[in-house]
Amino acid sequence: MSKFRAWKFRIGSQENVILEALNRGSVILDYGTPGLRKTMTRVELIELLRVHNPDRSDKGIRAHAGQLETLFNRVKKGDLALVPRNHGRLMMIGEITSDQPSVSKSRIEVKVSWLTADVPLANFDQDLQYSFMAIHKFCEVSRNGAPERILKIARGEPDPGY
Repeated sequence: MSKFRAWKFRIGSQENVILEALNRGSVILDYGTPGLRKTMTRVELIELLRVHNPDRSDKGIRAHAGQLETLFNRVKKGDLALVPRNHGRLMMIGEITSDQPSVSKSRIEVKVSWLTADVPLANFDQDLQYSFMAIHKFCEVSRNGAPERILKIARGEPDPGY
């Protein structure tokens, strides 16, 4: 098992959002749910999400709460951040530098030191490409030794495959 993890953050494909992430050295996810706190339990997250998303399905609320709980409790300094850009044709890869995400209203920020900002999707074997296609705003990329492979690719090496 890897000593570090890899996390995909879908921050949006608008160039100004991408440039802000590069310039700030961070990724920011806005879940549109004011009142988020890192110390919230899963039950509290579900209750808060229900209040702010009354039309969302129970399954969607629970999935959303799971993403937030993971983001608050498992993302650590030294993990990798992956951000799709150019409509998923390129990937930004960075090392997470904050011990924990910071939360302000509905926005969650994770500090990142960018290793590279323009890795073509074609540089990743098909198994990793499938992982990057997950529609979630935030998720772990772990299968087939993904973290170590992604780090090698960030350093300019070819994907060693699984």
